[in-house]
Amino acid sequence: MKEQIIYKNKQLEDAEEQLKRAQANLTEAKRRQSADKRKAENHHKYIMGGLCVKYLDDAYLYEEGDF
Repeated sequence: MKEQIIYKNKQLEDAEEQLKRAQANLTEAKRRQSADKRKAENHHKYIMGGLCVKYLDDAYLYEEGDF
């Protein structure tokens, strides 16, 4: 059986390295975007929760069975 020997030249190695870096950058950008979105959603939740407690505090006086 013949063994296949794959020779890589410098350009191919550089291109593969660039591809790996680009994929890592894409993954990091997606992670940052997700974190920013989560941060904004949580901020909105906390603000709205505070407003509900401040202006609708009687809503928290009832138990779930009361409805």
